[in-house]
Amino acid sequence: MTSTPVPYNITNDNVIMLLFIVNIIGMAYVLMMNGTSIMERAKGIFYYQRNSTPFNDRTHITKICNALMYAQTIFYLTIITLIELQKGGLTLGEDALIYTGGFALFFILVLLAKKWIYDLVNNILYTKKEAQEFREIYFFTIKILGFVLAPAAIALLFIPALSVNYVNFYLLLTLVAYIYTIINGLFRIIFTKKGNYLEIFLYLCALEFLPTAMVWKSVLQLSEFITIKI
Repeated sequence: MTSTPVPYNITNDNVIMLLFIVNIIGMAYVLMMNGTSIMERAKGIFYYQRNSTPFNDRTHITKICNALMYAQTIFYLTIITLIELQKGGLTLGEDALIYTGGFALFFILVLLAKKWIYDLVNNILYTKKEAQEFREIYFFTIKILGFVLAPAAIALLFIPALSVNYVNFYLLLTLVAYIYTIINGLFRIIFTKKGNYLEIFLYLCALEFLPTAMVWKSVLQLSEFITIKI
């Protein structure tokens, strides 16, 4: 009697579990070596002072921590996306790790593209100082996103019995917090004059809402491509 092969599930992949452990160790290292600076920077986002000293992120240790934080954000974005797509019917098959790496590369390219677009627009429309200050806030938000997404990834990987509604609600709160942080940074640094609501709306539509919708559409198209190929 031949047994039916068990469909691939990312939550049972040993390589993914190993990468997850490495990421947890990386998070602990970042908090141990740079936790105080991260807290000070997070506080500075919400209590921004226009003449404050720029955040120093050029030390050797901080550069390592920044790289680890970016890697964590990419990893958790990839894992959460794949698990959510699997729940929607996506089957990865034997090439699961290749597709996982493909999604990770996709998110890296998205972040690089957004950096280029933000730099281009802000450097043209606003002063160099304003553009640099907002860039610091934006990319600090991206780096810290890995810490925020970690609980959702842990729940999806290790607590499958947990209601998916709780996880989705947490992810929705994360999205709201992300948008709030971006808008808060815009108001404090760039749109300091009252009444620029149309400019703010167009700015967010062009640089946040439209790109986010395009990214999600691209993710769905990648999912369909994988399904058809398998």
